[in-house]
Amino acid sequence: MPAHAYREATVMLGVTVHRSRYLENRHLALALFAEQGYGQVSMRDLAMQLGIKAGSIYHHVESKEALLFEFIEELYEQLLHNAALIARHNAEPTQRLAALIDAHLDLHGDMGLHFRLAEQEARCLSGERLEQALALRQAYEDTLLEPLQKLASEPLDAGGKAAVASVVSLLNQLPRWMDASKLPAEQGRELMTRMIRGTLRGALRLR
Repeated sequence: MPAHAYREATVMLGVTVHRSRYLENRHLALALFAEQGYGQVSMRDLAMQLGIKAGSIYHHVESKEALLFEFIEELYEQLLHNAALIARHNAEPTQRLAALIDAHLDLHGDMGLHFRLAEQEARCLSGERLEQALALRQAYEDTLLEPLQKLASEPLDAGGKAAVASVVSLLNQLPRWMDASKLPAEQGRELMTRMIRGTLRGALRLR
């Protein structure tokens, strides 16, 4: 069953499942994955963190891999949603690219732990879930490629596309690195923006 079906299900085996505690505490599972690492977390650990009896955890979560995928899916769906809104209001490629970078960095305020999982734990996915996660990331990279292609001095080849994939990883991780630097927020944001734009200009020879 797809992950979203578990999020939406309200009846199982003819019995209404009260999901309020799970939904209220779901962010704690996100924190557990991010802080301890996916491989170090058991289903029993998840049950304890979620405030659910170990024997009933599977009524709420198909598997810990399914839950990891949900968190990564949520992140890229939000990034894609933001990108669609930006494309609707920014036709000029330079403005669109700047807005995409700003929106990506802004999202760290609400989804910082999601970003950590996407970069550090996505490799733990397998089979169809891994394929879906990679497809979501590629779809997001494509939203950056579109304005970049218009700004590039020549058509983007495989190397250019690989550069965009690296920039997405940088966008996913840079705010956390900046937090560790203890720079003032405004100064850190300005530095991150300059680093991203400089990386793009250097890698793709933007005009």
